[in-house]
Amino acid sequence: MLLKKITSTILSLICVSAGYAQVQIYEDYIGAGHSEDILISTSSSYSNPEWTDNSMPKKTLNGEGLDGRKAEAARFLFQAGMGGTEADINQLAKTLDFEGWIDWQMALPKTDMLWLTRQSHQLSSQRLQALNNNSSEFDYNRVHFQYAWWHAAMTRQDILRQRIAYALSEIFVISAYSNIRNDGEGPGSYYDMLMSNAFGNYRELIEDVTYHPAMGVYLSHFRNQKSDSLTNVFPDENYARELLQLFSIGLYELYQNGNIRKDSDNNPIAAYNPEDIRNLSRVFTGFGAGGLTQEGQDAGEDLSFQIHANYLDYTVPMAVYNDYHDEEEKILFGNQIIPASQDGIDDVDMALDYIFQHPNVGPFIARRLIQQLITSNPSPSYIYDVAQVFNDNGDGIRGDLAAVIKSILLHEEARDCLWYENPANGKLKSPVGRYLQFARIFADRESQDYFWTSGFTFEYNTYQRPLASPSVFNFYLPDHQPNGDIRENGLYGPEFEIHNSATSTGYANEVDDWVRKKKVFTIDILDYEVPLQSEGLASMAQDPEVLVNYLDYLLCHGRLSAETRQIVIETLNQVELVPDFLEKRTELAMFLIMISPDYTIQK
Repeated sequence: MLLKKITSTILSLICVSAGYAQVQIYEDYIGAGHSEDILISTSSSYSNPEWTDNSMPKKTLNGEGLDGRKAEAARFLFQAGMGGTEADINQLAKTLDFEGWIDWQMALPKTDMLWLTRQSHQLSSQRLQALNNNSSEFDYNRVHFQYAWWHAAMTRQDILRQRIAYALSEIFVISAYSNIRNDGEGPGSYYDMLMSNAFGNYRELIEDVTYHPAMGVYLSHFRNQKSDSLTNVFPDENYARELLQLFSIGLYELYQNGNIRKDSDNNPIAAYNPEDIRNLSRVFTGFGAGGLTQEGQDAGEDLSFQIHANYLDYTVPMAVYNDYHDEEEKILFGNQIIPASQDGIDDVDMALDYIFQHPNVGPFIARRLIQQLITSNPSPSYIYDVAQVFNDNGDGIRGDLAAVIKSILLHEEARDCLWYENPANGKLKSPVGRYLQFARIFADRESQDYFWTSGFTFEYNTYQRPLASPSVFNFYLPDHQPNGDIRENGLYGPEFEIHNSATSTGYANEVDDWVRKKKVFTIDILDYEVPLQSEGLASMAQDPEVLVNYLDYLLCHGRLSAETRQIVIETLNQVELVPDFLEKRTELAMFLIMISPDYTIQK
């Protein structure tokens, strides 16, 4: 405080001696807007008439030169939505009202992914027909969900809901690499369900997941039936096992801070046993088609338990056929009784209630969502805080996902700058996250009305594509520990499971396509391309430091290291006096930053 007063007094004396009779005296601090009547001069000041923002001496004190607000806004928007446009970043930077932004996002209407999937099929077929008078090569299939997913991510306003739905899709996994019928209805409808539940209640979420036909076919409780010793039929245990292990409570009993409970011999205590799986699999018997496709109706099929998956309407929840349901008593977790009943729906409700009330669910889901959104290694106190919100949102409601999401995004470990340099803080951005962040900022929005990609080439290069994981265990395990410092320090790095010599090179090749070849989205069969929009960067490239500063806050949230910055600027300075050298500098700057750890690591 004494230093502030001395500085303020000196400044007031300087202003008076310069001939000002009336001056503004600041008793607290100078700068960041406290700059009235203070003259600032510099030894040099470079500006370009083509720039929308120019470097002026007065901006060092009046607040206009502070990029910190923009960097923090950009960082938050990546956490909450895998990035925003430059306009989104600048708008949020005005207030940094993150809680208000969350409330606004949660109130927005939901994007209809099934409708977009169907529309993408219709429009892309029309485009193919116009190109070669033949659209038969483009029958409705799962690729149209990919078109819809990327188009929604690029154009729809509800980016927080989309981000949470995507996080949930990597917890409650279904995959294109399965026996789900090869059209867009299954993934489109399933993703709609995740979007609807993103800010709902976890109990409703696990019920909707349980009854969804895509999950029923994927984890094989569709047409799962009770035991029949005469025909050697026994209930399928697949969904029961994954519901407990991956969707709700995990393998071991947990403290509320996420730490594993251990017995007197220091061994983890199992959260369930094989008998629990067998009994729960008996609960999920009798599930069959809730609706028929038009194809099934045209074939004269009647709605029944025996309907084949080929005729299954993926947009209608499965029904429970009691004739095929195990009506005998079941016991879960040693003492949770599901009495004998002839109504399979009652059995399912009771089983899901028992799972929902299990004390593991809060810390289990808290850690999974924090890992998806913020950091691979949340502290026990972070997990505990979020788990407590899951257990009670403040109004006595358990499982309120809206409250859980808000607590994750606003927690001190997500917001406070003190956590930036913590070695356990941060995570490797997923390949999809890296792609989407870049595309939202730099894809040319004037050249195309749609933003489509099949994702096949991107998946080949990076091992990731939405709703296309190789197994129910997702693209990477939450407890994956890559060799090296992360493992040696007892930390986790899930996304590193698909980061290797092949995918790191593949990702660099993708970036080269985006920034040098200027193709952000492309589909050869449709003669379709969304180019890069980087024309405004060329004037900045006259001063490499100006260009790097701009890309830093947009792409790296202002966290570009001194080492990376020096490498990039020195490299750019070597590109000069050649044709289109400003464009070459721009391409090179974007490429080098996007393959750097400063961009690929989220802090």
